[in-house]
Amino acid sequence: MKSPCLLIALLAIILTAPPLRSAESKPNIVILLADDLRPDGLGSLGHPVVKTPNVDTLVSAGFVFRRAYTMGSMVGAVCLPSRTMLMTGQSMFRAMKSVPRGGAAAPDDTPETFTFPKAMKAAGYATMHTGKNDNSPKTITAEFDETSDPGESMACADRAIDFIRRTAGAKPMCLYIAPHEPHDPQYATPDFYAHYKPEDVPLPKAFAPFHPFDNGDIKVRDEMTLPWPRTKQNVSRKLARYYASTEYWDAAMGRVIQALHDAGQFENTIFFIAGDNGLSLGEHGLLGKQNLYEFGGMHVPLIISGKGIPRGETRAFAYLMDVFPTICELIGTAIPARVEGLSLAPLIRGEKPRVRQVLFTAYRTCQRSISDDRWKLIRYPLIDKTQLFDLEHDAHEEHDLATQPEYATKIKELMAMLAESQRQVDDPHPLAVPDPKPATWSPAMLTPADLAAQAKETAVTFEPPPYLHGETKRKRQVQ
Repeated sequence: MKSPCLLIALLAIILTAPPLRSAESKPNIVILLADDLRPDGLGSLGHPVVKTPNVDTLVSAGFVFRRAYTMGSMVGAVCLPSRTMLMTGQSMFRAMKSVPRGGAAAPDDTPETFTFPKAMKAAGYATMHTGKNDNSPKTITAEFDETSDPGESMACADRAIDFIRRTAGAKPMCLYIAPHEPHDPQYATPDFYAHYKPEDVPLPKAFAPFHPFDNGDIKVRDEMTLPWPRTKQNVSRKLARYYASTEYWDAAMGRVIQALHDAGQFENTIFFIAGDNGLSLGEHGLLGKQNLYEFGGMHVPLIISGKGIPRGETRAFAYLMDVFPTICELIGTAIPARVEGLSLAPLIRGEKPRVRQVLFTAYRTCQRSISDDRWKLIRYPLIDKTQLFDLEHDAHEEHDLATQPEYATKIKELMAMLAESQRQVDDPHPLAVPDPKPATWSPAMLTPADLAAQAKETAVTFEPPPYLHGETKRKRQVQ
């Protein structure tokens, strides 16, 4: 029989030992969400200019969704519904009813109606959010154990690293890191700006000096951030800043990745890398995310990488609202009944070639789109205009086939699919209006007030954001 002293000594060792990191423990979940990150916005996704070496290490070992999207927006700030869909797992119209802008969220105190942070906490995770809080679902971000908006990417990395150091090994961690970059004014420090000279930056393939018709929101704030007609000089300047800001975001995320290594948690982590929405940067003469082109507002990068995730890629359709149920399946917890998104785990495991047949996107009442993989139709109800693109042969949507008679049957087929998709997601807005407006538009139609607003926005977007100025600068924690 062991002596009492020996038993006490053994008990003391057990109580003071660090928690065991079992290979069977639940994986940490880390969401790295960039603001306005294009679907080609990472070096590992084939971009020839931008440098993103830290995130590229995750992407090169992970599973890439080449055709991932946010469903759309009924407001110019596409990031708000996008982040709300991600956090609720619901489609656009239902998500925005569940969490109205500026209002209280619908009750979600039962497992059937849990939001993402509540579901993760119920599954035993320590949760934290750091990053953009304006134009975000504040009632949901407040549900994380810890939430903060310290400003730029490095400051967000500081908060995440502190959380990892305090939490690693005690409980599985769920980190939702969503900084402001590379959203304009595309903040970075001078050393990153120095990596990209505007004169060396090529224009996008579908560059145009201005959009050839009024898409319904042609003078939205984002479109006012450069003068018309767009030129190589001013677009290349914005592109250079965008790439610098993306690299700055990548460097900050690299610090988070290193912190997980240092804490012995990297091998037990699943990463979700995404953008909240895409962005036009000269394509079709556009500059914002308020459009439905492939290199426009709704197409985003999405990569899942880490523990148990094989290397691969797919062109199967995915939405950001699918992230929530995918995480639930990967960690072995129930998917709340209210969630409409579909788990992407069967695609990752090679069990299914796709989880949905068509892809629906929407912007305000002025734009709707449907795609069946090869063919894509964009409908502009307010001006009675339709575009048709063969994405298999025209990935950058440079050749509109809608006026060619031989495609009339295809357009009719896609319009029927579009109407059915509207019905499925409770989209009440018509595909035709009684008195459509003229589609004609050119910079010559700008008023003096438009030009004044444009000059103001152009100046603002090339200035550092307010939280980096003087006394209001949010200081980084010392590492």
